[in-house]
Amino acid sequence: MTNFEPTEINLQDAEALDFLIASGFDPASIDRMPTHVRDRARKLLEALQAIDDYPVAPPSTLLVDATLARIAQNERQRADRMTLTSTPAMSLRRRMGIPNFVAVAAMLIVGTAVAIPITNEVRNNQSQSMCASGLRNLGGALSAYAADNRGILPMTASLGSFLTNQTDQSSDVTENARHLELLSTHGYCDHKCTRCNGSRNLAYRVPMHKSQVNLASSGRSPIAADSNPIQAHVRQGVLPRSFDLDSLNHNQRGQNVLFSDGSVVWMSSPILQNGPLRLPDNIWIIREKNGAESWNLRANTGSPLEIILMN
Repeated sequence: MTNFEPTEINLQDAEALDFLIASGFDPASIDRMPTHVRDRARKLLEALQAIDDYPVAPPSTLLVDATLARIAQNERQRADRMTLTSTPAMSLRRRMGIPNFVAVAAMLIVGTAVAIPITNEVRNNQSQSMCASGLRNLGGALSAYAADNRGILPMTASLGSFLTNQTDQSSDVTENARHLELLSTHGYCDHKCTRCNGSRNLAYRVPMHKSQVNLASSGRSPIAADSNPIQAHVRQGVLPRSFDLDSLNHNQRGQNVLFSDGSVVWMSSPILQNGPLRLPDNIWIIREKNGAESWNLRANTGSPLEIILMN
């Protein structure tokens, strides 16, 4: 490579060049310049004109094309690095292989296994709460009815229709809760308050002693609850071996029980501690004097506090 030595310009040429630059290299401006620089300015302008008129071949487009191609290549490489897949042409089948489907299926199975119990639990709790609310309304209706009827609880027939043996499956036994329909008939509540969640049967107390006919003399004792599961078995002609069963109204998780003071208690077992001696009492059946549990309403009970709730 040739090394060029810097060329020094004299002061006269430098001054003339300054005037040319200031005038935009306009030839007409030379006559307006100082006299001592006019000749210098003309010679400089002629030299510059000669350089401008020197023939030069047009620039090749190869360099421009090569530069643009290199820019495009770099842009493609950068776009490839920013994608998640190795090549843009990779198929969906290759991206979503068997391991991916297995992982998605596993997540769905786990999610379903978690969601279904939670949903069922929420639904059960909601049903339990709605039923308890209905029983509270029933308690208020019973209290209002008793206040208007000398303390007597709703009753449409004599007690004789309830007294039957355990093999008799007549409608008299299975329609005890129809006494509650007096409440809706006389406007103490609507028909929904006499059923769990407006559709499921309720069990109503069968008065086993004359004191249980009057609300005020009942003390704090169960007066209504969810349906009696023993009755459901008897209707099917099967007497269960154990009477310790929970109501079918709530999938045998327990039962809401309305007490004579208007309170509603969720009981996970039908057995409560009854009376001053806190004796165990199953609200679905009768305990005889000899301690045996019986479905027979003619059984000789051992206590006037004996409670049985029937549909």
